[in-house]
Amino acid sequence: MNSWRVLGALAALAAAAALLIVAALFQILVVSDPSVVPPSSLPTVERDLDLILGDGVLRVSLAPDEINYYVRQGRIEGLGYEMARSFANRLNVELEIVVPETHARSLRDLGEGLADLVAFSSPGARPILTDVAWSEGFEIAHPVVVGRKAGAIGGIEDLRDRVVAVRRQSMLEERARAWREQLAGRLRVVGLSSDLSDQQIALLAASMEQPLVLLDHRRARLEAAVYETLELSAPLGPALPFRWALRPSSTQLREELKRWMDEEIHTGRLSVLQQSYFENPLRLKSRRRPTFRSGGPILSPYDALFQREAVRFGLDWRLLTALAFAESGYDRWEISSQGAMGLLQIMPVIARKFGALDPFDPAQNVAAGAAQLNWLYELLDEVPEPDRLRFTLAAYNMGLGHLQDARALAAMRGFNPDRWDEGVARVLPLMEDPAIAEQLLHGQARGSVTLTYVNHVTELFEQFAGENNSRNVESTLSNPEDPEEAPTSVAPTTAHP
Repeated sequence: MNSWRVLGALAALAAAAALLIVAALFQILVVSDPSVVPPSSLPTVERDLDLILGDGVLRVSLAPDEINYYVRQGRIEGLGYEMARSFANRLNVELEIVVPETHARSLRDLGEGLADLVAFSSPGARPILTDVAWSEGFEIAHPVVVGRKAGAIGGIEDLRDRVVAVRRQSMLEERARAWREQLAGRLRVVGLSSDLSDQQIALLAASMEQPLVLLDHRRARLEAAVYETLELSAPLGPALPFRWALRPSSTQLREELKRWMDEEIHTGRLSVLQQSYFENPLRLKSRRRPTFRSGGPILSPYDALFQREAVRFGLDWRLLTALAFAESGYDRWEISSQGAMGLLQIMPVIARKFGALDPFDPAQNVAAGAAQLNWLYELLDEVPEPDRLRFTLAAYNMGLGHLQDARALAAMRGFNPDRWDEGVARVLPLMEDPAIAEQLLHGQARGSVTLTYVNHVTELFEQFAGENNSRNVESTLSNPEDPEEAPTSVAPTTAHP
């Protein structure tokens, strides 16, 4: 009997030791990985719609991404950002962007109360947390594999004995593991860091570091337009929803979010916004284009056009060059989320007004953009120099109506409406406040963006003028360069937003 007791005690000790080993492994492999968040580790935070409205601030976590959220030449853009801004405007509160340290961190920020919503512009994270709720799907996308020879893959059976890489802790990873079970283990699934962006994942396939990667079909089409060696498989299985994450306790916020999303879908506004980001591969391609920086006497591939139109309107051609660099990075195919086009990012109404039948034609675009700039400059003749130029650039960026609102707001606040630093620049950020925007004739405006834009263009202009102050414009006009041919003396460099 004693021997049985001893054996039982030894077995209990062995079981306890095994549990300790498993717990230690869990601590090392799971808890130490910031992308894996045990549900019990997140605190309970109570912050529903009533508190958001009381504070006047909606906090939205937006992971930086070329589709979701990014800052480009002083302007904030992105599908997730524009949707979040629209929802905040509906609530009549300020939008506070919370940028997570990593993609995986965004859900932890939600649980810790740093964010009220997590906005995804893709199928998003895998719902592994018990303390995270999800909005209803507002869009769907089919899983596809992407690679040099992915076009031959027509179904899940074609993945047998293949290797597919996918971002960890994602809905797509969950789908890939289901395929592996369906194929009786004859599919190898490689987990990629949850911090990798879609661009980085596509680049793994383009560089053949991974034979196949898994993306949603909307993003995959854009990446294939950039990396032209890539092919897409046929859609693989049911579609996945695009959803936003929020706390389960935020029931009021979830109901209001649903009403807003239903309205955006019903009116077609969401579809138009999504098309501007997902249905325009050239737009994403231009984000990664090679561009030109000033060097020697040549500032851009289009110097001759800028010089010709500058002489026509009595402008400094280096101002037009700086404007084009800030607006498009000298990309004639650039299209903004607002519909501005070409080198000088002219809107369709401006193209029609100044006769640019093809806004993507550099000559027509520069002619219309220069005419618009000159028209604004002439209208602002009551503003003394050097502030007149800054006022003109502000009107070019935000529209004349919004600039006049800024001047009126400056006067109301006791500042000089005809001065920049001492007047209008001080009130531009205030135009983003919904309460203040109600007092403005033309409504809310992204004043901080315009302020950054004006500073950026003027700094470029001063830089270009300083590096090019000895050049004779007339000598260039007598022998214009082909604007479509990049000068060999200008070294291409990758543009960064």
